[in-house]
Amino acid sequence: MAGEPSHYQPPTSPRQQPLDPAVWPVIRQSAARLARREDEFVRQLHYDVAELIPRSAVPAELDMRAFCGRMVQMLLWAALTDQGPAVVIDTLRQTGAQNWFAGFPDAQYASVAHALIQTIQYLSRDNWSTSTGSAWISFFMWIQPHLLGGARRAAAQDAAAREAAAREAAAQRAAAEWEAARVERLSRDSRGGHTNVVGEVNLERVAPLLDEDDEDVGLGQIMLNMTRNPLQRPPTQPPE
Repeated sequence: MAGEPSHYQPPTSPRQQPLDPAVWPVIRQSAARLARREDEFVRQLHYDVAELIPRSAVPAELDMRAFCGRMVQMLLWAALTDQGPAVVIDTLRQTGAQNWFAGFPDAQYASVAHALIQTIQYLSRDNWSTSTGSAWISFFMWIQPHLLGGARRAAAQDAAAREAAAREAAAQRAAAEWEAARVERLSRDSRGGHTNVVGEVNLERVAPLLDEDDEDVGLGQIMLNMTRNPLQRPPTQPPE
């Protein structure tokens, strides 16, 4: 790209080797040309990805066109930005997380790299060379660990959120069962029969029992019904 700073170096992570400095100018020049044809880039990448990745290899709900659009935007931005390493790496990881949440399988990134080279070669027919292809392969191989790192982080966060939700649900269930048992005790007289007064029911605690779809309504529903429809005793007969 015209006017690119000669001192610019691609961002790296502590555990990753930097991109070969000779590769970087080739990538930036090629990306600058591709950026002027971004819509076509997305369409062609979508076509090539669909040719290389069978639909059976990805979830049915995955929007492959949106995935390709996200990848093209990320690749062009990463190739052309002058942002610092931390910003670039964080953006790559965010893209990897978005891909994971969308359902893209990590194992298919190799096919994406293949499709990417085919797409860029097709769009760069007049400016294509072996060195251009090699540079893009190196560039994507440098990006891929950050995409996978973002996917792993997203998976871990999702698992932690699910575990926390399960613990919360279990705690609510236990509280509901305790409240139902308390009301059951209050609703019985000294001979074990039901009385007309069951005491104050904590509806918030009992609610988890009332939301279940089981055919057996359960103790919680019975207790709630008792508070809404107290047992009717026969009228007291006046003394003769």
